[in-house]
Amino acid sequence: MRWLRENWLDALIFLLIALVAAGIVLYLTGINPFARPQAASPPPVPQVQPPSSQAPAPEEAKPPEPVVMVIPLPQAPSEAAPQPAPEAKPKAAQEAKPKPAEPTQAPPRAPAPGGSYRVAAGAFANPENALKLSRELAAKGYPARLEASGNLTRVVVGPYASEAEARRVAEALKAYGAQVYRGEAPAPREGRLYLQVGAFQKEENALALAGKLKEVGLPVVLVKDGVYRVRVGPVSPEEKEAVKAKVAALGLEAVEVP
Repeated sequence: MRWLRENWLDALIFLLIALVAAGIVLYLTGINPFARPQAASPPPVPQVQPPSSQAPAPEEAKPPEPVVMVIPLPQAPSEAAPQPAPEAKPKAAQEAKPKPAEPTQAPPRAPAPGGSYRVAAGAFANPENALKLSRELAAKGYPARLEASGNLTRVVVGPYASEAEARRVAEALKAYGAQVYRGEAPAPREGRLYLQVGAFQKEENALALAGKLKEVGLPVVLVKDGVYRVRVGPVSPEEKEAVKAKVAALGLEAVEVP
């Protein structure tokens, strides 16, 4: 004990070194002296599967079921199903009646045959302008035609049997400056006449010829009375031969008409 009292410091150092060495050994070996012991788990029970080659046990044969004869009972006569009563139509639907169609505005009346009253809607030096107005009036239902009036082409509506009817049409066409006159188209001034160069069913052909004649300085008018007649005039008897020569130079023929 005397040695321990005199060398206690050396003993303490030796003890600490021994504890450190023991801790290193335990760490390296993975032993934890302070861990609680765990209960040992039972080993897994191996599952035994029946071999696939084993054939299933045959089912027990069941006794055959007895055959029972069922006799149908007589049925009572079925009553006819009541027919549903027709639904009554609403009173408003029964009383509703189709409304009569509203009368549309009647188109202008056709000219009376043999009438002597006409309505002049315009006169143009360019036959194409006269033709445009004629088409516009015809689209509105007016019986428009073209007449020669001196060296102008006049757009005429009619004829009508009475002056009153012609004036009603003139009132409807007052935006065009329409005027009522009586009788046929005015004859050219005395001593003057027209030379007809062509007559066509299609207006574009008539306009093409009129343009060709105007290019050489000839006064051209159109007359429409079922066909489009291209005429030059009015010309005097003295100018007639010179005008015919101009027309012939274009490869056309001019025929004198009243």
